[in-house]
Amino acid sequence: MRARLGAAWHAGEVNALQGNLGPGILSHLLQYLAMQHAVGRLSVSSNGHLPGHVFLMGTRVTHIEVAGLQGMAALDEMMGWEHGRFAFQVGLTAPMATVDQPVQEVLLSLAIERDTRGESVKATGFGQNGALDATELSDPGVVPGLVWAAVSVGGPIGEIFVDEACDAIGHHPRLIPEDQLGALVQEIARRFHSGMVREDFLTRAEAVLAHHGYGRVEE
Repeated sequence: MRARLGAAWHAGEVNALQGNLGPGILSHLLQYLAMQHAVGRLSVSSNGHLPGHVFLMGTRVTHIEVAGLQGMAALDEMMGWEHGRFAFQVGLTAPMATVDQPVQEVLLSLAIERDTRGESVKATGFGQNGALDATELSDPGVVPGLVWAAVSVGGPIGEIFVDEACDAIGHHPRLIPEDQLGALVQEIARRFHSGMVREDFLTRAEAVLAHHGYGRVEE
C-alpha cells in the first residue's frame, strides 16, 4: 500500500501520511495526528483554492494559514473543502504561532462557532452543541488485517485490491471511519472475480473484524 500503517513518526520522514480529502476527513485526520503526538505540517489542497497548512506540535495546534487567513479563520475556511488532497510532513515547525491549543479544543471551538452561525458542523467531526459525532475511526489494525485476508485468497494482488478499495470509498487506509468498514469490505470483495474466492475473502474479513471487536459489519 502507498502509505503503510504503523509508520514511524521520525524526523525527516516526508509525506508519512497522504491521501484524498473528503467530508469530515480533515477533522478525523487532525485527531489521528494528535493521538500519534505527531510534529510537523499538514498541508491541504483543493481545486480553486491556495493550499492551506496546519502545524502540529504533539497534541497541540501551533499555527494555521491559508490564502492570507491565519488561526481559526484559516481552519474554518479549510473545513469547508470536501474534495482535494492532504499530506503530512514530519518535523516541519511553524514560522509563527497563531494558535496554541490542543487539537480537540480547536475543533470544539470551531464547532461551537459554526453552530452559533447556524452553519453545518458536520465537517468538524462534532455534532450539535459541540457533542462528538458517533462515528469514530476504526481500530488501526483492521486494514492490515484485511490486507492479510485479501493476500491469503488472492496473492500479492490482494494488497492492491485493498488500496484501490480505500481510494474508491474516499478514505485513507489509516483513517477509515467505523461506519465505513462494511463498505470497505464489500468494495474489496467486488474485486475478486471468482465467487468462491470472494466468499473465502469475506469469511476471513469477518474473522478480522471480529478479532478487533466489530463482529459482522454490513455495508
